[in-house]
Amino acid sequence: MRLRTRVLFGLIIFLMVAGVAEIMAYLKARQLVSYNIGFNPLVTDESHNDYQLRHHPRLGWTPAPEQVDAVGSRPIPAFHDPLTSTACVALYGDSFTEGAGVDHEQAWSNVLSVLLNCRVANFGVSGYGTDQAYLSFMDNHKDPARLVILGFLTENIMRNVNQLRNLISKSTACLLKPRFILTGQGELHLVPIPPLTEADYNQLWQDPERLLPRDFFVPGGPSHYQKMRFPYTYRIIKAFPIIYNNLLLKRPTFFDFYQAGHPSRAIEVTVGIMKEFCREARLRNKQPLVLIIPTHFDLAHYRRTGVWVYQPLIDILAKQGVEFLDAGPLFVRYLGEAKLETLYSPAIQNHLNEAGNRLLAKIVYDYITQKDLLKKHGQLSQVKVKPVAELPE
Repeated sequence: MRLRTRVLFGLIIFLMVAGVAEIMAYLKARQLVSYNIGFNPLVTDESHNDYQLRHHPRLGWTPAPEQVDAVGSRPIPAFHDPLTSTACVALYGDSFTEGAGVDHEQAWSNVLSVLLNCRVANFGVSGYGTDQAYLSFMDNHKDPARLVILGFLTENIMRNVNQLRNLISKSTACLLKPRFILTGQGELHLVPIPPLTEADYNQLWQDPERLLPRDFFVPGGPSHYQKMRFPYTYRIIKAFPIIYNNLLLKRPTFFDFYQAGHPSRAIEVTVGIMKEFCREARLRNKQPLVLIIPTHFDLAHYRRTGVWVYQPLIDILAKQGVEFLDAGPLFVRYLGEAKLETLYSPAIQNHLNEAGNRLLAKIVYDYITQKDLLKKHGQLSQVKVKPVAELPE
C-alpha cells in the first residue's frame, strides 16, 4: 500500500512539474512567435483572388502604380519628370534603398540627386531580398543609368534563403518570392515562385513545407524553426539553438547566417547574387556598386563587441574583387556616442530617418566623386557639400 501511495504521489508531482514546464514553454513559444523565430499557423487577410491580383509571377510583388513614376522609380522631386531627365544612377534593393518612412524629398535617392545634380532613379521595393532586387535589375532593360547600385541591408542575408516572407516577418498579405540555390558546381539556380491553386493557397498557411521545400525557414527543418503547438516543451527544446544565439547571447537574428559552414549557405548565395549583378551590369556597359547598409542591430552589436556581424561578407567581396561601399564604419564615425535613434527611427520600424537618409546620400556622393564613377556621364554638380561630421543631426 505504501508503495502504491509513493508511486501515486510521485506521479502527481511529476504531472505538476510537467504542467508548470508546459505553461512556461507555452509562454516562451508565444514570445518566439512575436520575434518571428517560431511558427504558428499563419494568418492572412487576403483571399486567393486578392493574392492573384496583387501577385507578380517572377518577383513576388511590385509597388502599386500610384507609388512610382512613369519608369517605375520612386518619385524624385529634384528631377520630377523621368521622361525628360535621364537617370545617371539607378538604385535597386529593399525598403532601406527605397527610403521607406520619409517623404520623397527626404529620401536619400532625392538628396543624392541634388548633390550630383542629376537624376537618381530609385527602384528599391519594400520587403525585397537581394535576389528580387537583382531580378528587378535584370528585367529593367530600359534603365539608362551608367552607375547601378545594389543596396544590401545586412539582414537581407536571411531573405535570400527564404521564399515565404511571412515565416520571418509579420504581414497579413501573402509575400511569396523566388530564391536562388547553389548547384553542386557552385552556380546559381533560380527557384521560381510556385503557382498556387486556391487549395494550395489555403494549405500554405498550415503547412508551408509541403509547397516550399527550398525555403530554409519552413518549420521542422535545419533552421530550428518549430511549429509552436503541444507539446510546447518539446518544441522549445528543438528551438533552443535559436533561443541561445538570439535571446541569450543577444546576437542579431541574422548573425549565424554570415558564418562559414552554415547549413543555409546564405553567404555563398548572397555573394553569388552580387557577383551576377556586377557581371550583368558590366555586360550592359554599366558601373556596378554594392552598397552595404547596416541595421541598428549591427551598430548595437559593433558597439558591444567592436566586430561587424557582416565582416565575413566584406572579406569575401574584397577577396573576389567585387566593388562595394560599406556604410557601417561611417555611420559609427558620425554617431560617436550619440544614440542610434539619431539615425534610425523606432516609429518607422527602425528605418533610417531624415538624418539617416541625408547621411547615406552624403556617404554615397563622396564615394562616387572620389572614385570618379560618373566621369563618362558629364560634369557633376558644383554644389558645395558639408563634410560628414558637419551634417545636421
